[in-house]
Amino acid sequence: MDEIKMWAIDGTQATEVAETKMIESEELLEEILVRNPNMLMPGLTLVGRQMDTGSGPLDLLGVDRDGKLVLFELKREKPAREAVAQIIDYASALESMGVNSLAEYIAEHSGTGGTEKIEDFDKSSLDALLPLRMFLVGLGVDDRTERMVDFLAGKEVGISLLTFRRFVQDGKTMFVRDVMADEDSVPSQPQRQGRQRLPVAERQEQLHKRAEDNNTRPLFDDVCEMFRKEFSQPSEDPNSRGLTMYKSMRWAGNLSRMAFARVDPDPAPGQVRINFYDRSVELCPEEFRPLLDEIKYETWSWSDRIDDRQDTPLIAPYPHIHFLVNAEEWEIHKDKLRALTQAVYAAARQRADS
Repeated sequence: MDEIKMWAIDGTQATEVAETKMIESEELLEEILVRNPNMLMPGLTLVGRQMDTGSGPLDLLGVDRDGKLVLFELKREKPAREAVAQIIDYASALESMGVNSLAEYIAEHSGTGGTEKIEDFDKSSLDALLPLRMFLVGLGVDDRTERMVDFLAGKEVGISLLTFRRFVQDGKTMFVRDVMADEDSVPSQPQRQGRQRLPVAERQEQLHKRAEDNNTRPLFDDVCEMFRKEFSQPSEDPNSRGLTMYKSMRWAGNLSRMAFARVDPDPAPGQVRINFYDRSVELCPEEFRPLLDEIKYETWSWSDRIDDRQDTPLIAPYPHIHFLVNAEEWEIHKDKLRALTQAVYAAARQRADS
């Protein structure tokens, strides 16, 4: 981004206005934007503030004038590259909810902190809200963050940097707004036609076809049924990659949709991938440890992804654990994986508010 300078004009006299790089707090920046949502984008309606996602509180959630969900993550200085992973984590948590769950989540969390109360959404048209778009908001921009956002936007991920520059003169504060990367996602600009989220039935059909093509449909169904039983009928969200399992639990006073596991027909023929998310590993790491010596697995985290590693230390921050099994290996290890699933669910219920 080119340097921006501002001058105050008095007749023919121009006086340069000083730019201030930092605002006193993220809370102050957030309060300003909540009271003036048009500073973020024209026609924006904010429906949520500091909404718990299970991975942390997202700052602001809104609906733009075209009826699309928009997520904002605020930083009082330059957004660092860690903020990219943070906002993607929040967005993925929201998009992986089923239609009914997302509607309930928005209705429950809306109306706080100066945002508009939404009693209910038309669930039949809620899919039209997705895919949501992400904006990292801050004062100035970090070069590495800009590079990452440009890369993701070039891959048609709906992410942008929205940068404010703050100028102060005679005790008065002025803001100049820049929008970077996915600029055509701002409603006042022509919009790119992004992917549309398919209805649940179509996503389920795609997933089953993938399992059948990979010769894993009976195995896939068996593993999914294990989670349904041991998680006491979880909510499910299918996509072309796999089936995510959720439970509604009350954490820190808020009812949250928690994603605990996902089952994928693996690209390797005849194999499925049983994914336990990092929050599941964190709940009972000692229950996972012995299985890592017995079952082939992979780990994944925001910082790295290491395949087939058999010496991963289970220390914080915990990775996702992906167990890889074929039909024969499933028969050998399913009782242990079932016991692990029971332990994860029991630990989650124990930690949740009573």
